[in-house]
Amino acid sequence: MREQIIRVPGDMRDRLPGECALARRRESALAELFERGGYQEAATPVLEYYTLFTRTGCPLPEKEMTKVIDRAGRICVLRPDSTAPIARLVSTRLKNQPLPIKLWYAQTVYREDGARGCYQLRQAGAEAIGVTNDAEILELAAQATAIAYSGKVPHIEVSHAGALQTLFSRLGYDEARISHALSLIRRKNFAALGDELPDSEPLLALTRLSGGAEAIGRAEQLLETELPELRALTGSNITVDFSLAPSVGYYTGIFFTGFVEGAPGAVLNGGRYDSLLGLLGRPAPAVGFALTLE
Repeated sequence: MREQIIRVPGDMRDRLPGECALARRRESALAELFERGGYQEAATPVLEYYTLFTRTGCPLPEKEMTKVIDRAGRICVLRPDSTAPIARLVSTRLKNQPLPIKLWYAQTVYREDGARGCYQLRQAGAEAIGVTNDAEILELAAQATAIAYSGKVPHIEVSHAGALQTLFSRLGYDEARISHALSLIRRKNFAALGDELPDSEPLLALTRLSGGAEAIGRAEQLLETELPELRALTGSNITVDFSLAPSVGYYTGIFFTGFVEGAPGAVLNGGRYDSLLGLLGRPAPAVGFALTLE
């Protein structure tokens, strides 16, 4: 009888000795960077209650989360994201610690994909609770990316969640229409945006804007409001791009994504989420990022 080979589930993977050593050196260098900036390490459980993510604005569709049922029949998920669990930690175990609270982590998140099944992503990130300075977190994110990707400086694209929300409110869009518009913008399907939402001319005008100060100025004219958070950002590796749509529902201000040469997609995501902590009982401004390490 042929011996059956037992493999790992889905697209999970082992880490071999050489890979472990490389990862240890890389994460040690990241730890030094974060600690120099005043960040302390934190870790959250692999299992979290599903309600944590539904309450805070789930960063992923339900089908992309791996669910398990505990003995009491409650739905849990393998940690799909680290920001909401860090917010839970700050709102419970650290609720009496004065702000600001600066935390960093290096841990694995787990997600589902129809083709790959369950897969894992090792991420490092930082969350600054009680901090209103966006430039600080962007600079830290760029430095962390350079450490993780052999000195490569990331190209960071930035937008502002309030810009789209301003137009959605002005156009009178309900939640269903907002969701549809965001879906089309994420897929860069601007032709369908114009065809399926015939009153979307202001949205199309906004999504055509990218660059620096000139693009910000034109957006401010279109929105009839100022965007000082974007004007405060500087750096030759930063581009403002209003064709971006926020990947998570809890972003309230700037949000960004970062790329490095040779990587097939974005390796960095982050933004400001000033409302998230309030949903968990401890209102505070906050901003952070997650950097994919594998």
